[in-house]
Amino acid sequence: MQLRIAAFMFIVGLLLASCGGGGVEQLTTGQVSGSVKVLGPSNGAVELMVGVFPSGSDTPVQSSSAGRVTSTASLADRTISYSFSDIQFGNYYIGVFADGASPTFYYQSGDFSFNTENQIVSGLAGQCSFSGAAPWGTVSGSTSIAGDWPTGGLLTFIGISPMSSPQSVLQYLVSESDVNDGRINYNMEGIAYGTYLVGFYGYDPVSREITTYGAFDNPVVVSANSPNIATINFPSDFAGDPGEDPQLGTITGTVSLSAALPSGLFYYVAANTIPPAQGAPPAVYEVFEGQLNGTTIDYTLSFLDDDTYSVSIFAYDVVSHQATYFGEYEGTVDISGGDSHSGIDFTADVSQLN
Repeated sequence: MQLRIAAFMFIVGLLLASCGGGGVEQLTTGQVSGSVKVLGPSNGAVELMVGVFPSGSDTPVQSSSAGRVTSTASLADRTISYSFSDIQFGNYYIGVFADGASPTFYYQSGDFSFNTENQIVSGLAGQCSFSGAAPWGTVSGSTSIAGDWPTGGLLTFIGISPMSSPQSVLQYLVSESDVNDGRINYNMEGIAYGTYLVGFYGYDPVSREITTYGAFDNPVVVSANSPNIATINFPSDFAGDPGEDPQLGTITGTVSLSAALPSGLFYYVAANTIPPAQGAPPAVYEVFEGQLNGTTIDYTLSFLDDDTYSVSIFAYDVVSHQATYFGEYEGTVDISGGDSHSGIDFTADVSQLN
């Protein structure tokens, strides 16, 4: 009797659903939302699009404009937010791209699926860069300016070019208003690991000629061992030869930890001027995940201008945006004439992070 009643109720349920008599409609579409942080600099101007693509396809089922990006100083604060709905069940990915005959992708998420158990996908987050695929680092520094600023509608920019493709220049657009105390400071984020040339250039949009006003004499290497390259300083001259780069110094040493570093934070050994200037330290050494289980850190701080420095270690919390210094070298280090200083050793009290 119980089986017969259950069967009867199942048939009634089907009839109600088919007649619209109180049944629940079975959805066959899903919706997805999230955001992508865009790192700079850009290589020229681009019309950015964001879309949702079937897995294995480069044709979006839905897309929308993410705005026009020009060669600019920094895209670090630009976030593309997206939301797509009424997408048929299946497997998909999110792409940020430049539209064309075939899309040029700057970002592709991992695959996700829409089905009856998973109709809403939200909170997807990612990062992309115009310089290439992750992992990425930063290149920062300054150029001293000599001579009169050029006229005639020239585009002036700090450029970074892969050694393997010197004609491909990522542009950090600057103008005369960016000159501060005879120098232009720059910070280029989202630079894929590799070897680069860095210089200051002018571009004539009519003749398409590029003029070099100054360049860093040596190749700049962004790598896992040194992802954040600071103090890439060089002279520039609008009228002639800018001369040689300033001699840059190095500080090396060992940090002895009171205990292993806790996970969940980012750690850096830093060289700071005295008093510290605004912004990021002139040189930092990032402590990587593989070093968190040890109790010593061997570090190198490079590309240091002639100055007096303090050396310390700090933890950075990306959620609260707070930096906590928990160890420092007792003395100071004087860099002069690009000399190197070794044995700058100190201890760090990890309990201060609790």
